[in-house]
Amino acid sequence: MSKVLQNQLAKTIKEQGDVARDMAIAELKDLKKDLLELEKALTTKKTPDQGLLMDISHGAFELFRTASIVLETDNLQIQLQAAVEEGRDLEYLERKGAMLLTKPEGWHWFSPKGEMLFLAAPGETHLAAQRLQERINRKTPAKPAPKPQPAPTEA
Repeated sequence: MSKVLQNQLAKTIKEQGDVARDMAIAELKDLKKDLLELEKALTTKKTPDQGLLMDISHGAFELFRTASIVLETDNLQIQLQAAVEEGRDLEYLERKGAMLLTKPEGWHWFSPKGEMLFLAAPGETHLAAQRLQERINRKTPAKPAPKPQPAPTEA
């Protein structure tokens, strides 16, 4: 998925969540007013209006519906971000030559010396990418300079 498409999808999901959040807040305010009216009616021992009870029931349902949308859009944004990161890690692994093998199972990489290195289990793409990056970026220790030999003493 292209970066532009990812950003547009994330933006659309966020906008839908924001609209639902605004609707839920407005409904919550209306529901509070209706509940206060009901409380007044019940404390004065008046019979509550049937329309008020219907408004409260309807408002509670609308609040549930819009709050559910908010929660779902938040969940979708988290899933989208996780999928983007996993895709980035998978792309990095493939670009660097790592392979997902079945035997031995997991992510493996063959070094330039020809040795096969285990990176991570099959479901741990992020860990495999992290380990490969550490392995590739690891500096080879510099060989220490040879110690100067003491000049032979003439006796």
